[in-house]
Amino acid sequence: MTDRLGGYWLGARLDGGGQVVVREAYDESGTRHALGVPCVPDAEARARLAAAAEAAGQVRSLSVARLTAACLDTDPPYLVSEYIEGPTLRQVVCRHGPYAGDDLYRLAAATATALAAVHEAGATHGALTPDKVVLGAEGPRLVGLGLSGDGGGPAADVHAWGRLLVFAAYGPDERLPGVRDDGGERFDRPLRGLVAAALHRDPDRRPSARQLLMSLLDAPQSQQGRLLPPEPVDDPPLGARAEAVHARLSPAEQALVPDVFLRLVGVDAEGADTVVSAGLDELVAGRAGDETAAIERVLAAYREAGLIEEPPRIAHAALLRAWPRLREWLDGERAGLAVHRELARAARQWEAGGRREAQLLQGEPLDRALAWAAGGRRRLTLSAGEQTFLDEALAHARRRARERARKRRTAVAGLLSVALVAVLLALWQRGAADGRLAETMSRVAASRAESLRVADPVTAWRLALAAWRLAPTPEARRALTAYDPAVAVFADPHAGPRALHAITADGATLAALDEGTLRLYDLATGRTLATAPGPAQSVRAMAWAPDNRTLALVGVDRSYLYDLRTGVMGRPFGRGLGAPGEQSAWFSPGGRLLFAAARQSGERWAWDLRARRAAYVGEYAVIGPGDRLALVFDGKRSQLRRGGRATPAPWLERMPWEYTTFAPDGVRVAIAEETGIQIYGLDGVPTHNSRYRPSPGRLRFSWDGRLLISTDSDRVRVWRLDHGTQIADRRVLASADRPAEAAISADGRWLRVLAGRGTVLTIDLAAPAAPARPDAWVCERYGPLSPAEWRRHLPEVPYRETC
Repeated sequence: MTDRLGGYWLGARLDGGGQVVVREAYDESGTRHALGVPCVPDAEARARLAAAAEAAGQVRSLSVARLTAACLDTDPPYLVSEYIEGPTLRQVVCRHGPYAGDDLYRLAAATATALAAVHEAGATHGALTPDKVVLGAEGPRLVGLGLSGDGGGPAADVHAWGRLLVFAAYGPDERLPGVRDDGGERFDRPLRGLVAAALHRDPDRRPSARQLLMSLLDAPQSQQGRLLPPEPVDDPPLGARAEAVHARLSPAEQALVPDVFLRLVGVDAEGADTVVSAGLDELVAGRAGDETAAIERVLAAYREAGLIEEPPRIAHAALLRAWPRLREWLDGERAGLAVHRELARAARQWEAGGRREAQLLQGEPLDRALAWAAGGRRRLTLSAGEQTFLDEALAHARRRARERARKRRTAVAGLLSVALVAVLLALWQRGAADGRLAETMSRVAASRAESLRVADPVTAWRLALAAWRLAPTPEARRALTAYDPAVAVFADPHAGPRALHAITADGATLAALDEGTLRLYDLATGRTLATAPGPAQSVRAMAWAPDNRTLALVGVDRSYLYDLRTGVMGRPFGRGLGAPGEQSAWFSPGGRLLFAAARQSGERWAWDLRARRAAYVGEYAVIGPGDRLALVFDGKRSQLRRGGRATPAPWLERMPWEYTTFAPDGVRVAIAEETGIQIYGLDGVPTHNSRYRPSPGRLRFSWDGRLLISTDSDRVRVWRLDHGTQIADRRVLASADRPAEAAISADGRWLRVLAGRGTVLTIDLAAPAAPARPDAWVCERYGPLSPAEWRRHLPEVPYRETC
């Protein structure tokens, strides 16, 4: 079995044996699936499988895992279905013992419901066993549909249902007294009769699944209802498992995680990502003792979680798509992975070979490595050994260049007798060498400009101008003429690794809390508006109220309000967020309610600031303009609440509350679903013919409702709703534990985006035309690199004026 089948990346084996192997799988977006690979020895078996899959595709039931794709023309053929989180019936019975009483009725009714839906769609299951019933958070679900091409028909499914109930009542121990195919005495009389009928030797005398279901529905009310697993479902996807490990690491260890994982990813012959092994010596080569120990702790933590194998290797290639953080690292580094592996391999060979000059990189390989190390890297850091190797290779190249130039000058002086001609020729040759050096450094400067553009577009423009002035290479031209709607950047000068930030809705003010000090910045001028001590306790999240003057600080057990006008920190009130991980806070549109949530633990609360009490206890609510209405998400029991009245809103059943926001008119909501962003009326009817794609995460409307902004951890997108076009799409500096925040000016012209490390980008939504002379435009708007900036970004080249 390979790491991938079609567009699916494979994870752990879920079930197997016999004719079918089932694997956890993830598509390119990171969505989790179950992928089954049946055994099809000949054309006849393939035809039976195709017929079974076609029938399975017609089944529509909440009790059956939906078949989402049937890829039967591949080798091997495979089927993809919805992944159901939870233990199988076999696992539950083996861990907790057999079922009895009312729970047996609930299991019987749920599985009979699923079978009836399958049979009424013209399909059969064909392999119903305790491994094909998953007890999810919503009750039992039937899985594995369509994987058996020859299951013996509906009567065989009914017989398997009877055996399933016998297993649930008696468990796997065949030595238990009284175990018989008719259920023995473990069932009461009505259920015993149904099981015995299902197990009748004559298939024609067995009841249908529909008859079984109708009989079970006549059971007493106490025996009906949803059968839930005996303990909370703990079946997180690969990405969530990896993120949980990451959250438990120390900051120093977290900083090394990208290095570890990116060194375990390679590029195959077709240019696609693939997992590779790396010895421990490769991961720690050239590192100090504290870094080596930290890397060993990182490996041990992910190995314990089953995500890294020994020798170091990513256990499941699916993690490359299932873990958003790793996917983000790969997107930033993919182009340079092959270059880094070449550099790392050469550095190890150089060290093992006694540091001989002959093993240093030269020519084009050295140029590639220098360009990547100078500006192509995002998350990968060079180990001390790799940096030393690269420095020695560069020094060696310079020595060789000087020696070649000296030899050329000597040869020319010996051949030409006229001193003036010799001098002129030497100067010409030196100029040619300087020209090649200028072109090389121009490309390096352009590469560094591109690497800076996401976090610091202003310095990127200045560096691109410097590249153009060094030499007008194609790389410098691309960097200087690149379209970028970001026109300004502010970076919190005091931001530490644990600093918290929040931006006002109008994008005018930034709040920063670090090391117990609260600072407020005016983003238009960059000046500090106020400095004040923070609360005594640790603060988990911050949020500005809609009035742009009141800042909420959510601590570990209590919360606080800071007034920008008076500079006074109010008394503690309400609750806090005790759980670690990704935390967030936000106000309702009218400012009456303060919400807070911890993503990993599921902790969430709302506090009514006017009534001074908790609100929406145990509920997931999205509040409308003026706090006059709310959508309360509760599956099919979801409601629209307006004043004291509640109206059913079952259309919200599968909608994500955390990615839902009201439009300013209060009669529409935008929801970021898996298939795209859709805007609905409050009756659940879409107001637009098409969805906005992709669907990245948190949404925000502009003040007038004409613009829709979406942000996730590393990107911001803006759509004009009146003509449905996207007017901005830009990467932002990624944040490890919270998505970017967007704020828009009242006139709709300027969008400010708070990204990682207290960086605020200003984006011009008017989309100005490209300047005729970009070099003059950069000089006029931003000016040149200062000498200090030149030394920091281009230390290899003497400073020169660029404007």
